[in-house]
Amino acid sequence: MASNYVNDANKFRENPLVDVIILNWNLPEDTIECVRSVLRSDYPNYRVTVVDNGSTDNSIERLRDEFGDAIRLVVNETNLGFGEGNNQGIQQALVCGADYTLLLNNDTVVAPDMLSELMQVARSDVQIGITGPVIYYADKPNDVWFAGICFMAQLYVVQRGLHLKHPLEPVEGVDFVSGCGMLVGRNVWETVGLFAPEFFMYYEDLDFCLRAKQAGFRLGTATRARMWHRVSASTGGIESPMKQYYQVKSSLIFYRKHTRGLWFLINMTLRIGHAGWVTLKQVFRGRLSKEVVKWYLRGVAEVVLMSGQQAAS
Repeated sequence: MASNYVNDANKFRENPLVDVIILNWNLPEDTIECVRSVLRSDYPNYRVTVVDNGSTDNSIERLRDEFGDAIRLVVNETNLGFGEGNNQGIQQALVCGADYTLLLNNDTVVAPDMLSELMQVARSDVQIGITGPVIYYADKPNDVWFAGICFMAQLYVVQRGLHLKHPLEPVEGVDFVSGCGMLVGRNVWETVGLFAPEFFMYYEDLDFCLRAKQAGFRLGTATRARMWHRVSASTGGIESPMKQYYQVKSSLIFYRKHTRGLWFLINMTLRIGHAGWVTLKQVFRGRLSKEVVKWYLRGVAEVVLMSGQQAAS
């Protein structure tokens, strides 16, 4: 296990310091499992920072009892969302001298060699600023959930699964690395800035990746690095109304920022259509509730309102 918070320059000069940042919100058991998997990493120079994002349960006590001084615990008084919550940990990491930060969703576990594989790729090319692993489903450990994606022009549709062509190289160039598992060099944060505060949840990682590419950094998937993800645990599952609401709302913020004209209309049509399809599937399965309808209509209403403001401007 790494010797946390010790950065002996002679001992670790060949191994840059990585700060692993994990965001927790009312899911201490998931976070504990995630941290335990990180602490089994074979990379010799890392430390772990857990950011508690305004939990209202006993998360802070559970984490302190479980890990003590083995982790740094950053406590936010309120839920700041994914991007701003992670920003608190990133700022702490940079102040304390981290060379790289590894962002992990708390509903994940990582392979013991994942960090080593990511670092090998990150250090193979000075232009690579963001590196991601191959992420598998926790309940189907051989099936790929996400492994990076390349976009066609300004069609920013993110799909699950493996979209890279076989045979896979040790590092595959991509346009987007998921914030679920994202290794970022210090120079990227210092050049591009942190996650944009206007995104409460979803699309902040995609926005960050595009900003990094625009600044001249390359993004890569380390195809030998592996982790497993219990998808959407914090929002109540893949088809939860909260997830659909924030995806619709954040997508509009993103598309207003990165697309114009026809591309804006195409992207937003696909996004709203997907949310509608998810709602219809719940109807077909007999699981539609007033809560689902309320959240979906709330998201669509905000999209329409903001679209009108977009057109007026």
